[in-house]
Amino acid sequence: MSSSRPYHPRSPSPPKTPSSTSTSRTSLSLPLPNLSSPIRTGRRVTPTRGPPPRSMVSFHPTRRDLVIVLVVTTLLGLVLQFDFSLRFSDSNGSNSLLGFKVGFGGRQGDWDDADDFGRSRTGAGGKDRWLQDVETGVKYAASEKVVGMGEVKAKWGEEGAPRTEVLAHAPGWTVFDSVYLFNGTWYIVVDNPSTIPLLRLMTSTGKEIWNDEESIQGREPTDKDMKIIFSSEAKRLWGNSASVVAGTTFLINDPPQFLDHYYHFAAELLVGLWRTYASLDPLISASGNTHLPSPSRMIMPHVPAGKWNDYAKMNSFLSRAIFPSMSYEYQNDFLDRADTARAFLFDQVVFVDRAASFRGPEFQRTWRTASEAVTLQASRYWWTPIRKNLLEFVGSTGEFADEDEIIGVAVEEELSPDEVDVLALEAEEAEEDQEDREMREQDIKAMTAHSGKPVVTYISRQDWGRRMLLPESHESLVKELLELERKYGWEVNIVSMDKLSRDEQIRLAARTTIMMGVHGNGLTHLLWMNNQNPRTTVVEFFYPGGFAEDYEFTARALGIRHYGVWDDTVFTAPDTPQIAYPEGFQGNEIPLNGKAVADLVVQRLVVEKFERVKEPVV
Repeated sequence: MSSSRPYHPRSPSPPKTPSSTSTSRTSLSLPLPNLSSPIRTGRRVTPTRGPPPRSMVSFHPTRRDLVIVLVVTTLLGLVLQFDFSLRFSDSNGSNSLLGFKVGFGGRQGDWDDADDFGRSRTGAGGKDRWLQDVETGVKYAASEKVVGMGEVKAKWGEEGAPRTEVLAHAPGWTVFDSVYLFNGTWYIVVDNPSTIPLLRLMTSTGKEIWNDEESIQGREPTDKDMKIIFSSEAKRLWGNSASVVAGTTFLINDPPQFLDHYYHFAAELLVGLWRTYASLDPLISASGNTHLPSPSRMIMPHVPAGKWNDYAKMNSFLSRAIFPSMSYEYQNDFLDRADTARAFLFDQVVFVDRAASFRGPEFQRTWRTASEAVTLQASRYWWTPIRKNLLEFVGSTGEFADEDEIIGVAVEEELSPDEVDVLALEAEEAEEDQEDREMREQDIKAMTAHSGKPVVTYISRQDWGRRMLLPESHESLVKELLELERKYGWEVNIVSMDKLSRDEQIRLAARTTIMMGVHGNGLTHLLWMNNQNPRTTVVEFFYPGGFAEDYEFTARALGIRHYGVWDDTVFTAPDTPQIAYPEGFQGNEIPLNGKAVADLVVQRLVVEKFERVKEPVV
């Protein structure tokens, strides 16, 4: 095979006669010009100087030459490929070497119009620094782009620093895009300050929350906490660059005062935090799929390490189960950032401030901080990704997978309490003979087996020492519940949650159709119930005349029906009483009519009057 390599003449050699160049083997021969011939310059002929004339030269590549060429070509290809991979880009604009970045929904980012930091190339105006999918309308954080070691600085020119944008806001709950941290102060860079909510509705000093006037005034934010500036001021402070903190940051601007309590952490902070973030993706699916990337870090500027955990360490358990890739920064870490005296540009921050939420109208009505966040529009299934991640962590994937079919006894349409007359149902039963009653119970059991067995869980506080039922009330309730188990074949559990492991508590709550108990921390587990099942119910026992909205609000926020019980009186929204803590509310002599509670369970689960249908005579 002929070689296609270009020929280059070798060093001059003595002239040879034509006969001396002959050879017995085939060779590559190229004629060369006679370098001793004259070259015309236009005026006169000038003889050239050069090597002696050569008629032809031969080149014979050896095996060694071929091996060298092959090795060099291979190494060159590897070098070029490695160089491109370091740029974290492919034909689809992927942000990782694998071509995608995994978040809650495992979405592959599309950043064809983004710069090396994942921000839009459209300029400093800020209108495109978050991306919106044309088909879904979902807002994606610009932070989904992975930042490499050579991309740790954001630099800008005459257009000024990237502007800050507020993507979502309710008092105490705000999502910022491109917000700055400098010397411990948060900076919002904008062209029009009127587009930014009031600072006192977004942040505070982070001091402990007490109701005296001095404490209230001490929580009002100052320029040290957060400041709105123009790009010209940003240039004066930081020049033309800032260090990039990539990804989504959960910023908890609260003292540890309420964080070390399971209810306040999970049912207030976590519910409000996720509802705020989930408002960026209105298309979260019933199976929990979302386009939101997993948060990169949680920062708690006012909390020493370890001071945010409850006594059972449920708070940290939940956080690491639901957000396994999230890191944590505490008070000392925040001070270390401030100590650098450098500006940091955070791609996206979900900024949470309990004191700021106190200033909102919904909190004034409910006294629940998350009530402000719940006003933000979100998918009907906004909570599902949180619940799904937790259940997969504790090994309840089977239960979750079965939720596409409604669990409960029969029934596509829910009847109101007025439409289910339990007393009339029992009166009708009393008129039936023994055979009819047996047939009726068999029908209910058969329907239960077909639709999925309801699970009734009574969370007892009888060993707790505070807020307990009267002994006879507890015994009456247990007796009535066990009778329902015998009669209908439902699963009934009487448990003390502190006697179970964290995994067991969550798995039981996830399977429970009706959860009940005296007002207390154990009812926080309603968060893990299946809120897509219309039969899911929380029944809360109060000392007569007392009412706290904690679990009623949480259940309502998740779409779960809640009932309160005063002895033999049952109530539900919208007819809930005023918040009240009468004497006896925290005591150990709370009366309860067990039969009234059992009737409520039947009302929620038996939604049709099951009648034996006789076969028609043919």
